[in-house]
Amino acid sequence: MEDDAEPAAIGPDEVAADHPCTDTSLYAADRGLLAYMLQDVRALVRLAVDGARDVVGYEPIIWFVHGLKRRIVPCDLDRLMDGGDLQVVGFFGSRRLASEGGLAPGTDPIDGLDSALTAEFRNHPGIACYSTIEMVDGFWANLVLHSVPSDAEVWRGSEVHRGAVVMSPTLYRDVRIHSGRLVGGVNSTSEIALHATKYWDYGLVPDGQPTWTAVRSW
Repeated sequence: MEDDAEPAAIGPDEVAADHPCTDTSLYAADRGLLAYMLQDVRALVRLAVDGARDVVGYEPIIWFVHGLKRRIVPCDLDRLMDGGDLQVVGFFGSRRLASEGGLAPGTDPIDGLDSALTAEFRNHPGIACYSTIEMVDGFWANLVLHSVPSDAEVWRGSEVHRGAVVMSPTLYRDVRIHSGRLVGGVNSTSEIALHATKYWDYGLVPDGQPTWTAVRSW
């Protein structure tokens, strides 16, 4: 999700014309889903602390809810338990239908891309945990907990991530990525505080127009 154009700056309550991904109602829904995913991470850490579950670094934990996939990759359990603040990245994409130039049913690469991304985490020690949740109609969301803001920039420079960026206009109509902070880390009772959202709108068809980007501060 990269583009050379300078992103537009939009206000907290602003909805950009012709760009429905900036609808502010999505913000509340996204925050709710990130909070839900965080509860899974908190439950896993507490089970590990209590000795009720063995947690192996970088080994994905996969389960299904109503047939939909969940995945947590605990990269640094010590960091998750140390009580320090964590940086947060939340990814949400609106899937592109086959009729809009997206991929045909049965050729969805997102789960494979997600697995390839998580396999790279050993090369990025600042990442503490990565969570994925599958929703209906091929939608996925991701939650990344990491130590310092520069961790995410280094990770975005990886070869696998760059490959995912190239595929984004085919996979998604638009993407929104939230950044924020979790004060006191996973063992706290804090909520995720989001401070900015960046938007990528790829248009009605893949590569049919220059990607529109914007950033919003909350």
